[in-house]
Amino acid sequence: MRHNWFGRLIGGLLLIGIGALFLLNQMGITDVSIGYLFSTFWPVFLIFAGLTSLASGNRHGGGLAGSLILLLIGGYFLGSNLGYISLDPGDFFKYFFPLALIIGGICLIFRPRYSHRRREGFPPHPHRRHEQFPPPPPSPLNPPPPPAFHPEMESPLDSIFGSLEKEEAKKEATQEKERPKQERPKYDHYYGMDSDKGEVVNKSGFIGDVHLGQDYFQLRPTNISHFIGDTVIDLTKAQIPYGETKINVSSFIGDVKIFIPEDMDIGIMATSSAFIGDLKVLKQKQGGFMSSVSAESPYYREASKKIKLVVSVFIGDVKVNMVG
Repeated sequence: MRHNWFGRLIGGLLLIGIGALFLLNQMGITDVSIGYLFSTFWPVFLIFAGLTSLASGNRHGGGLAGSLILLLIGGYFLGSNLGYISLDPGDFFKYFFPLALIIGGICLIFRPRYSHRRREGFPPHPHRRHEQFPPPPPSPLNPPPPPAFHPEMESPLDSIFGSLEKEEAKKEATQEKERPKQERPKYDHYYGMDSDKGEVVNKSGFIGDVHLGQDYFQLRPTNISHFIGDTVIDLTKAQIPYGETKINVSSFIGDVKIFIPEDMDIGIMATSSAFIGDLKVLKQKQGGFMSSVSAESPYYREASKKIKLVVSVFIGDVKVNMVG
């Protein structure tokens, strides 16, 4: 809640300042060029994004590196626009990329290790849900029989409305049969059609976090591209179609976490690579510099529902876990 309050405070003050400046210009009290302000102080938005990322708790791994890089770029352009920095942008970027690698390496070395008990972002284990919620009361073995029907309790209205309901049901059945095939709803994705024939979902983000699977959804072939921030994909709430579904994730700076339900009908094939970062894909682990991991679940070839993951990250960690 603290980082949300910080973001709302800075964003609110920024909007208030812009609105007050417009109002003072309209009233003739000030004569400030709005175009000059935006052309000079636009790097403030990068600095604001970096501070917000730091305040949100992303102080380890790719989150810290991304925040520092945003602050570095924003500080350079703001100082250059104000005349405090005379370094040419071409020369700046010559030094920027080595500095970005150094920042990523420092964050990788001094990143705190988390214990197995603290698994941030994991959905609750299905076998441990009874620890959080009390079990439902047991149902009776022999439910009470329905009350006996007495003919003398039947009302004349029952026979009238009962016949009307039967006529409506027959009419709906007749309309369903006469409806053309193209007008009928399609349920192919529920009955094992190849997901490659479906619509491809494309998601992209610049700064911030990308979440997929916060609610129940129908899984389709997905392409996710992200610049700075974490990417979380939770497939425990997804309706996975039959056949092979491909998910491609590419991120410049940030962590990628993918949770997959552990089911005999679901097979996973995952390929991940990172320039700087740790990789944990199913039971395969590798970390450090220019790492790559490929793994697949047992009996992947025989599985009726297949998920093919391709994850590439420049700076950050990748975790692909089966939950259940």
